[in-house]
Amino acid sequence: MRVLFCGGGTAGHVNPALAIAQTILKNSPSSEIAYVVTRGGIENKLVPYRKYEINVMGLRRSFSLSNIKAVFLTINAIRESKKIIQDFKPNIIIGTGGYACYPVIYAGHAMGIKTVVHESNAIPGKALKMLEKRVDRIFLNFREAEKYFSCKEKIIHTGNPIREGFSFEEKAIIKSRLGIKEDYVILCYGGSLGARAINDGALEIIENIIKENKNVRLIWASGKREYKEMYYELRNRKFEKMKNLEFCEYIYDMPQKISCADIVICRAGAMSISEMAYAGKCAIFIPSPNVVDNHQFKNAEALSSCSSAILLRESEIFNLSEIVMELLENKEKRNGYERRIKSFSVSDSNKIIYNEIRKILKA
Repeated sequence: MRVLFCGGGTAGHVNPALAIAQTILKNSPSSEIAYVVTRGGIENKLVPYRKYEINVMGLRRSFSLSNIKAVFLTINAIRESKKIIQDFKPNIIIGTGGYACYPVIYAGHAMGIKTVVHESNAIPGKALKMLEKRVDRIFLNFREAEKYFSCKEKIIHTGNPIREGFSFEEKAIIKSRLGIKEDYVILCYGGSLGARAINDGALEIIENIIKENKNVRLIWASGKREYKEMYYELRNRKFEKMKNLEFCEYIYDMPQKISCADIVICRAGAMSISEMAYAGKCAIFIPSPNVVDNHQFKNAEALSSCSSAILLRESEIFNLSEIVMELLENKEKRNGYERRIKSFSVSDSNKIIYNEIRKILKA
């Protein structure tokens, strides 16, 4: 099986693709994987497979001169995608969202290649909605997303594929393997690009909790945009040498870090929610207010409404340290969140997607 993946812009689009690729290689080791990356995209760092590059940019919703450039780049990217397909000769093309999907799936369909897309979010992105008539299957994480597509016969509810690397060993064993000596671990991140509100919250956690509680470790990824600024802020506050602080731009072994965490603070993207549910984590979701139709808030609200997670708006970030401290001190409360969030997990998502891919190729 030769599989060409596309999808980028953020880790939220890349990680589902990597999870599907891992499942394919696990079940069909002789398969060959390639990935179409975008110039400067986060996928360049995350994808371990053979890479091809195209140059694209998204369309703005309002009128903008940049849309003229975007259209020109898309037309050129379709031509480049056809060359990539001719070179790699895939049996199937899988897109996982982001504007990078459009030219590759469009070209693949025009060339008679089997194509599928996976949508993680409750509200599909523009690129995938535009592609629905050009794909053989539409894999959805949320059932709510179905109403945005007209080709109902192509839809399969698969849940979100989960990356390998999550461990269900005792936390003490995982911590020992990672060299963590503290009793408690707080994991804090705002996505591959970062989030200012979450980074501000992390600084307050250091000031109010980590500085005085040496048995609590904070693992904090600031994201690409604010890494330098946060690093200088740590130096100015004389925090950078704290032994119970692990600060970085991006966490590359995220499944292991999630597995050992007692509390996770993150955005409410579909992938984050799926991974927290799969791992059974006490999670504080801080939705991004800058996404289409406020879908991250809706994602988090679905969990918080049944006490499966904590929903905190950016405007409420000043309460973060207090909430975290309460959770650290109340094991029963943490365990309750861990238990309830598991009901949102589709444990066999990877298997469902793999089996559907095999069916498509046999058709």
